[in-house]
Amino acid sequence: MAIATLISSAYEAFSMTVRKPVSSFSMLETTDGANIFVAKDGSLMSIVKIDGVTQVVGEPEIDEIIRRMTTNMAKYLGQAGHALQFSFVRDPDWSSEMIKSQLVAARGTARTLDLNLKDLFDERVNYLKNFVVYEAYYVVLWTRLSALSKQERDRARISSKPPKMWPEVSDAQDVFRAARPLRDRHKAFVSSFVQELRDVRIRARVVPAHEGVKNIRASVYPDFVGADWRPTLINDPTPMRHPEASQGDASHLLWPRLDEQIFVREAERVNQRIVTIGSRHFAGIDMAVGPQELFGFSKLLQRMIDADEFPWRASFLIEGDGLSGLGLKAFLASIFSWSSSENRPIKDAIKELQEARLNGTIITKFRASFATWAASDNLALIEERSSRLQTAVESWGYCIAAPTAGDPLACVMSSALGVDAASTAVPTAMPLSDVITLLPWDRDASPWTSGAIMFRTPDKRIWPFQPGSSLQDTFIDIIFAPPGKGKSVYLNTANFASCLSPVSTQGVGGAKLPRIAIIDIGPSSSGLISLLKEALPPSRRHEALYTRLSNTEAFAINPFDTQVGCRHCFPHERQFLINFICAIGTQIGEKAPPKSLAELAGFCVDALYDMYSDENKKSEPKPYIPGVDHAVDEAITRYNLPLSDQPIWWEIVDAFFQRGELHYATLAQRHAVPMLQDIAVILRNPEIADIFEGAKDDGERIISILERTVISAAKEYPILSRPTRFDIGDARVVALDLDEVARGGTGAADKQAALMYMLARFTLAKDFYLNAALLNINSSGGRPIIPVSYRAHHTARIQRIQEVPKRLVYDEFHRTGGSRAVRDQVVVDMREGRKWNVHIALASQLLGDFDEDMVKLASGIWIMGGSTPADAEECQKIFGLSDTATMIVRDRLNGPGPGGAPFLAILGMKDGRQEHLLYNTLSPIEIWAFSTTAEDAALRNRLYARLGAIEARRRLAIRYPTGTAKTDIERRIQIMIESGTAVDRSKAQDGIISQIADEIVDEKASPRIRA
Repeated sequence: MAIATLISSAYEAFSMTVRKPVSSFSMLETTDGANIFVAKDGSLMSIVKIDGVTQVVGEPEIDEIIRRMTTNMAKYLGQAGHALQFSFVRDPDWSSEMIKSQLVAARGTARTLDLNLKDLFDERVNYLKNFVVYEAYYVVLWTRLSALSKQERDRARISSKPPKMWPEVSDAQDVFRAARPLRDRHKAFVSSFVQELRDVRIRARVVPAHEGVKNIRASVYPDFVGADWRPTLINDPTPMRHPEASQGDASHLLWPRLDEQIFVREAERVNQRIVTIGSRHFAGIDMAVGPQELFGFSKLLQRMIDADEFPWRASFLIEGDGLSGLGLKAFLASIFSWSSSENRPIKDAIKELQEARLNGTIITKFRASFATWAASDNLALIEERSSRLQTAVESWGYCIAAPTAGDPLACVMSSALGVDAASTAVPTAMPLSDVITLLPWDRDASPWTSGAIMFRTPDKRIWPFQPGSSLQDTFIDIIFAPPGKGKSVYLNTANFASCLSPVSTQGVGGAKLPRIAIIDIGPSSSGLISLLKEALPPSRRHEALYTRLSNTEAFAINPFDTQVGCRHCFPHERQFLINFICAIGTQIGEKAPPKSLAELAGFCVDALYDMYSDENKKSEPKPYIPGVDHAVDEAITRYNLPLSDQPIWWEIVDAFFQRGELHYATLAQRHAVPMLQDIAVILRNPEIADIFEGAKDDGERIISILERTVISAAKEYPILSRPTRFDIGDARVVALDLDEVARGGTGAADKQAALMYMLARFTLAKDFYLNAALLNINSSGGRPIIPVSYRAHHTARIQRIQEVPKRLVYDEFHRTGGSRAVRDQVVVDMREGRKWNVHIALASQLLGDFDEDMVKLASGIWIMGGSTPADAEECQKIFGLSDTATMIVRDRLNGPGPGGAPFLAILGMKDGRQEHLLYNTLSPIEIWAFSTTAEDAALRNRLYARLGAIEARRRLAIRYPTGTAKTDIERRIQIMIESGTAVDRSKAQDGIISQIADEIVDEKASPRIRA
């Protein structure tokens, strides 16, 4: 070793041979205001929490951050008085507790809703802990007295003396220790630093003092992370303490010393490398020689992840004037250059740094310390971890790292958070730009501290997401991906999360399942509905409904239905009817309706409601005819309703409502409102004929076009030919499968698909847009749309509807591409959604499936993958993606794997746009619960019936941890076919599924199933 190094290290080694208490390594004395700590020498300190970057970071982005932060930090480190500690912690051992804390709200919501989902929550903890790691990242900002002039320091010493009448205080915080002239400079330092982080799209906040003390304590004692404890600081109520000092000492009347609150367990030296602090063995490592090559911090992190990551932390202490401590070393290196070949390079390096400083380069004093820990009953484990940590650090740019000679506690405390601006590591003189390159600038983090969904980053950082939170102005999602890339899994995840969100389930009348309307093609949502049904008590399983819509009279839906008691529709319902009629009147093969058809439709809607109401003499309300609805007939007899000589349906509606029979009032009202085929009647109205007589499209009168298409629709679509029969009842989470009625492909099929999407939207979400303002809306005749006798009922109902978020999901949205009217309605829903607390989600296979207006209105773009490289280029063009984000879309979104399904999220937040590469990682139990693969669903449903949902999912997850039995089923079928024992593949499949179900039920035949 070089003589210069030996001599300059001698004093440090000697000073660390003396055993000290843990508190001796802390300079903290008290606090000053909301977020400033005061050191024993009067220096000031604040802690800044780094949440992370708000964009995906590649080489171009990290280079820009380094460039700008080098410039920004030069003003702090180019002069005396400031120091920064970058403190980074990762602890896989805490992952389970972290996940549990994230699930507290969801578990509570499930209990409130009486949903039995314990197996899912437990499995999330057990499974996700392998894919997420607890992480914390802080920057500690120090402002020392050396930042003041000599005169300012003199004034500071005077101002920090207690008043003359102040009593003796020997065991309490020194409330006068702060150097007041330093306060403004420190506040400016902290404020400027946080703003500069935000300028490079790094989200950060200053940590309040109470939270800071907890973080410092958790740094010394990792088992205190997340502890429910609050320190006692200045301005807090003083705790009751017995006098323990001399008579006249007032310590018991003031705030306890910070040392006594933070350092509650002493340390015990195990050997030269290991020290025990509380319930953990610790080993510290210092960087003795800086890196020969500069690599970003992500290289070190990836090495730790690849090496089966264990708890560790890194601390980088940066100060200015890095050449000030090298005078002796340079002098010795020049004298003893004859004795070691190492000394001449030292002399040359120092000279080079001195020349760089003369050219304006900021030379810093850089010290790096690391530590790891393990349970105190496992000495071999901490020895192993210490060795692996040292190997990882030394491979990071080929530096030299080793435990510091002397007291191992001093080495460990060098990496603790915020206790002192000191370190046992050898100071290294480095240009500021080199130091900035080594720091963790690329940490991705969620803007939410907790959420109903837990995504993760590629490097295992947990990423909570809360749909419908106050961090966003609108809640409109666009999701696109080719088949097999995880789109349906994401939709199920998001919909399920809404069911477990306190925001979505609380309201007037207590907690209820949220209102979720899913318009689907195929059974991709049936797994979610099945999960909810099985989790609900038997008496409430009707609250989750999955139905395949059929174009038959049994599923009849009348889009002219109004809210109970209302003779007219509301303005937003009127707009829907106009769009629906335009879709009816659109010629096959055309995407847009004829000109003037929307205006004609509006006239027809108003005229129809006027005609069939009972509110004026010119009306022609529909008469009650016995035998039309047997349920209503029987109820009339049962309740002995008094009817007029010529009763009308509205009379019966009112009579049932007055008796509190809302169900029968609703049934009767279905016969009182207009029907689609009534348009043909109203078109003969002279007033309408006069106004639209000259309106034509391609030579045909608009009135004739509408009459023809309405009559045709009533014949072609039995679902439109009768009063409403299909009713979702009290169901709250509903998936309507349009696979049978919205196949598309030809002009006629495209038109049918468009109409079925609109009917589904009407049926599932007809009350989503109700709001308090509608209570005072009048019809065109001047009467309140809501009759006075119905006002109380609708007031309570609207209050609940309005305050609770609703979710409207359109899957396979490309099926609506053949109709302008459908697209216009969706855009209306998107524009109006924010006002009425409606969340919209559109999912399809290609970006081109969404209109330009829809993309502009979206607050969340969820890209699960692209079909071709051109898709990535199109995303870049439309969304303004960086080259890094574009590369991610092109190369990294490859569909679900063992670690989940990757996707790129582009989120519109109140504080700006964000981009994140994330993974949706589900446990095997969740995958089985959501699975809609025909074979898997058949197996799952048989086991649900025989074992119950919870036990069935548990056994399936153990037997098939990938979430599917399809490969095993196909393998067995192939064996049967090849052996000649099966000819019919479908029959063989059914038999195999039964065989596997028997094996899983019979634990003896399948020992792998045992827990």
